[in-house]
Amino acid sequence: MRSYINRIVISFSVLAASASLAAAQDAQSSQNTMVVGAGNDLRCRLEKGLRITKSGEPITATLVDPVYAGTTIAMPEGSTVKGHVSSISSAPWHKGQLLRGDFTRPRTANVTFDSVILPDGTALPIHTDSTIGVSDVKTVQYLPKSQRPGIRQKMKDAAKPLTEPNKLQRLSQAAVTSLPYHPEYLSQGTIFDATLLDAVETTPSVDQVATHSSPDDGYLHVRLLTPLNSAMSPAGSQIEAVVPRPYYNRDHVLVYPPGTKLEGTVTKAVAAGWMKKNGGLLFSFHSAQTPDGDTTELFATVAGIQAAGGQRLAVGLEGDVKATTSTFSRLRAPISLIGPSRAVADTTVDKTAWSRAGEGNKGFGLLGAGAAQASATTAIGFGYFGGAVNIYDAFLARGSNVELPVNTPVLLRVDETGHRPGGIDATVVTSENIQKH
Repeated sequence: MRSYINRIVISFSVLAASASLAAAQDAQSSQNTMVVGAGNDLRCRLEKGLRITKSGEPITATLVDPVYAGTTIAMPEGSTVKGHVSSISSAPWHKGQLLRGDFTRPRTANVTFDSVILPDGTALPIHTDSTIGVSDVKTVQYLPKSQRPGIRQKMKDAAKPLTEPNKLQRLSQAAVTSLPYHPEYLSQGTIFDATLLDAVETTPSVDQVATHSSPDDGYLHVRLLTPLNSAMSPAGSQIEAVVPRPYYNRDHVLVYPPGTKLEGTVTKAVAAGWMKKNGGLLFSFHSAQTPDGDTTELFATVAGIQAAGGQRLAVGLEGDVKATTSTFSRLRAPISLIGPSRAVADTTVDKTAWSRAGEGNKGFGLLGAGAAQASATTAIGFGYFGGAVNIYDAFLARGSNVELPVNTPVLLRVDETGHRPGGIDATVVTSENIQKH
């Protein structure tokens, strides 16, 4: 009887020890698990062009900005993001598209992402909203004259696309899209901003924990939650932004953790006008609310913007953002009239099929190049037509507005002393300040 009781006691002891061990393991596992909350943005880049064909087409992109859970990187930069084309819809005609001899109705691919593959091979299922990619995204930043790139550096930057991978594919895509009717593509380098609809759980690796305080470039990185447009965002409009990565001050003290909400105001807005008068915006943020509810006053100046969709923007010293016109397009416009003018003065010019095709292409794309083979006079007419369109676009047409959609990345230069840089208050900067840079 006593041995039976001893066996029962030992069995209960073993069960209790097992339960305690399991509970400890569960507690340790829960402590190591990170949760990326719903609403976080996944900013990823298409590394290879993709033809828009049908819904369900698989798509693979690369994460270009890390995603944080607290101050720890949960999804490192460089992670692979997989998804599919959820739907295809018609898009508005591009400006001047028909005049360039392109009669293909633009189509838009709506993309949804389904999984993230971390660098260590861990696959995380995700659920995002449907998003549209934006091509030709560039970062514009204010730099003092002493730090601005010279001509040699500008030439190197302009030649960078030539060194990117998939050269043959990009060349064939450029040839195909020059046709009057052609398939539509998602270009290499297209940026997608996908918002998580559900929370994601992941376990950090050793490398992720070691890099929880990523290298600081001195700027407060934010994403706009309010779309801005210099023609439709009047002065006094309230705006919001969110901090996607931790910001540390000069003493490396955490000031703004990820998830901090910023509130601000549009100070000035100048709409674009005719004669290539470009629009401009001036906005600032005056308060920050951390995830734990603490609200502090904020003094910061816009130092950089990621311009989307081929916009040409410039950032001024006071943080004003304005659209600009390409110097190359202004120089090219009058030069484009030289060819047809020479042909008028010299009857031997534009007699060859190649020269006629060149003038016709300037006026109406490949259709113009073909029609210009009819006669030298036809080629001259297309040449003058193309030159006139270039002059109109460069000097006479309506200028461009500053358009900053939701999730536009903005770099803020924070003044930790509590004063505007240079003693300038954003509320006294006039529209002339916006237009003079």
